[in-house]
Amino acid sequence: VILDKSNIDEMMELQERIVRNLKNPETFVMDSREFILNSVLEKGKGLAIGVYAGNKLIAFRTVSFPGNTEANMGKELNIPEEELEHVAHLESTVVDLEYRGNKLQAKMMKRTFKILYKLGYYHILCTVSPFNYPSLKNVIDAGLVVKALNQRSGQYGGKWRFLLARDLREITPKEYTLSMEVKNYALEKQQMLLNKGFEGFLLSRDRHMIDEFYVHYGIPYKDNTKDIFE
Repeated sequence: VILDKSNIDEMMELQERIVRNLKNPETFVMDSREFILNSVLEKGKGLAIGVYAGNKLIAFRTVSFPGNTEANMGKELNIPEEELEHVAHLESTVVDLEYRGNKLQAKMMKRTFKILYKLGYYHILCTVSPFNYPSLKNVIDAGLVVKALNQRSGQYGGKWRFLLARDLREITPKEYTLSMEVKNYALEKQQMLLNKGFEGFLLSRDRHMIDEFYVHYGIPYKDNTKDIFE
C-alpha cells in the first residue's frame, strides 16, 4: 500500500514502539514527524510503502528524492551532476517486532525498486549502521554495495554509518578481485579499503556471534588493480 499524510500517526506510533525496544541505540535513528511529512509524504519529495495485517500497520519503508541539493548523498560518491535528479535515498524500514522473520524488509525493497525505476530513479543510496546486521544484510542482498564509511552529522549525531549504493540500470552482478574479509567493528581498516576503491559486497558471520560479523571487500573486476596498495 502506498501511504500518504493521513497515515502519519500510525507510522510514528510504530516507529516509536521500535525505538523503545532497541537493544543498541546506535543501530537506528528515528525520522522526525516533520521529516516524514515534508521529505517523504509531500508530493514529489518521496514515497512510503506500508504493509497491513487487517487494519494494523505492521511495516513501512520510506524513500526520499533529494534532487540536486546538498542533501544528495550522490555527491559524496561523485555521481555525475546530470544524474543527481535520478537519486533516491532509502530512508527507514520499520517492522513490527511481532512480524519479524517474514522477510517483510526484502519484499518491500523489491516492490520499492520497481516503483522507483518506473518513476525514473535508478541511483539507490542508503546509510546503515556497521552494527546493524539484519538491515545491512537486507540491503546487500538487494544488490547495494558499501561505498563509504564515516561519522555522519545532522540527525545522526556523529554515529558511524556505511553509505551503500546500487545503480538499477546495471543488470549483471558485479564480480570482484582482491577479496578480503574485515570485522564489522574494524572501522578504520574498512575506511582505508574504501578509500582505495574497494567495495563491501557480502556479509558472513559465525552464528554464535550475534553482534559481530565480517564484511567482504573487493575491487570491482573492471577496475585496474595494479599498484592498489602503493
